[in-house]
Amino acid sequence: DVGLEPEALRYYYAAKSSGGVDDLDLNLGDFIARVNADLVGKFVNLASRCAGFIEKRFDGRLADVLPDPAMYERFIAALAPIRDAYERNDPASAIRQTMALADEANRYIDDRKPWVIAKELDKGREGADAELQAVCSQGLNLFRVLVAALKPILPRTAVQAEEFLAAPVYAWRDLEAPLLAHAVKTYQPLFTRIDPKKTDAMIETSRDTLAAPVAPEPTAAIAKPAAAKAAPAPAAGTDGHVSIDDFSRLDLRIGKVLECGFVEGSDKLLRFLLDAGDLGQRQIFSGIRASYAEPEKLLGRKVVFIANLAPRKMRFGTSEGMILSAGFDGGALALLDADDAAEPGMPVR
Repeated sequence: DVGLEPEALRYYYAAKSSGGVDDLDLNLGDFIARVNADLVGKFVNLASRCAGFIEKRFDGRLADVLPDPAMYERFIAALAPIRDAYERNDPASAIRQTMALADEANRYIDDRKPWVIAKELDKGREGADAELQAVCSQGLNLFRVLVAALKPILPRTAVQAEEFLAAPVYAWRDLEAPLLAHAVKTYQPLFTRIDPKKTDAMIETSRDTLAAPVAPEPTAAIAKPAAAKAAPAPAAGTDGHVSIDDFSRLDLRIGKVLECGFVEGSDKLLRFLLDAGDLGQRQIFSGIRASYAEPEKLLGRKVVFIANLAPRKMRFGTSEGMILSAGFDGGALALLDADDAAEPGMPVR
């Protein structure tokens, strides 16, 4: 079965719509990168990291209390500006704010490391069972807030998530009380990573179905001369050049550096967190550590990055693009800066 998930398409177009009269194109590379990074890597990843522990270790029962109720309250308070964005018909802003919450929720899980707590529980560490249940319960309650925030864009997915949580949300006020001592059901993946090969197959199938029909043979009375056969196009790249079509496949964007720091365990990488405008926030690992000994000085700079590069899983995390820099082989690298007038998320043309 070849095709694009309808709700993933809804998300993609919503993320690019600012509420005005928008001329939106479907860039498949950007579509794949956004869905894999946001919906798979951030949104449903939060649920999948917690649900298995709750089901297998605690028979699907959430903890009696949250370990960080203040964090949950911050997430609830953050729904107000998201609601305002929807009301002014600005879904792109609603998505940016929701993905920022998703980033924070995933950092919480990264910091608490429930997989490590599970191993300590297996070794008999006292209190590890309650800690594991509490951390995963926090994660699933934060996931529930994200589900509600995205429900106007992903209604079917939201209903499926609510069935897993056994707690439908009819209005956002239903979220004021977290789910405590509550039984959830078995988690089923809500989105799966898109394989570019499948979209390539979809394109080929479309080409077959849209092939020009064979014209009927003309009768003697209306016969016309046959059209001259078109000359074959020259092979791309034979003269060392690339076509404008090749270049346009790269989605170059402006990103503003929100965070930048060394990566523990690597002597080559810096970790960047970029404000990418309507693309949300992007985490990118860049091998320029040798050129920037004080990464904190890069905060606020506007850089150029490739937005539709396939996300790459590394042992430090997922890199969601490539930041461009200049330099000769073996020499120092210099980041490409954008003019002050350039805004985060702005395409490079």
